[in-house]
Amino acid sequence: MKLIRYFICLAAGSTIAVSGSMAQNQSGTDSTGLPGDHFSLQGALQLFQNATSPEEFEKALNTEGNHVNNLDLDEDGDIDYVKVISKMEKNVHVFILQVPFSATENQDIAAIELEKTG
Repeated sequence: MKLIRYFICLAAGSTIAVSGSMAQNQSGTDSTGLPGDHFSLQGALQLFQNATSPEEFEKALNTEGNHVNNLDLDEDGDIDYVKVISKMEKNVHVFILQVPFSATENQDIAAIELEKTG
């Protein structure tokens, strides 16, 4: 039997580890006043679980109708495109969610780690 654990971390200052599903404030409103408020970690994890490839996951993240990504880190008035970068080492597969901040800089906004444990 395969057992895979999901972890998702927000890379904007604080880190949140999640196993299986996101646990958030019961009222559904968890605001810090920071740009990360405009990205739904719970929504991203749900899209990830439904995607069949990193490319499909990236497309879903950037689909306006999904209401997951509303980031504007460079404050240009446009919603930022979130790239999904896939890295694998032994039994761990990491998906890094990254926003190009400028022509030479990228900002990691979250990482999803899959670990095969059995």
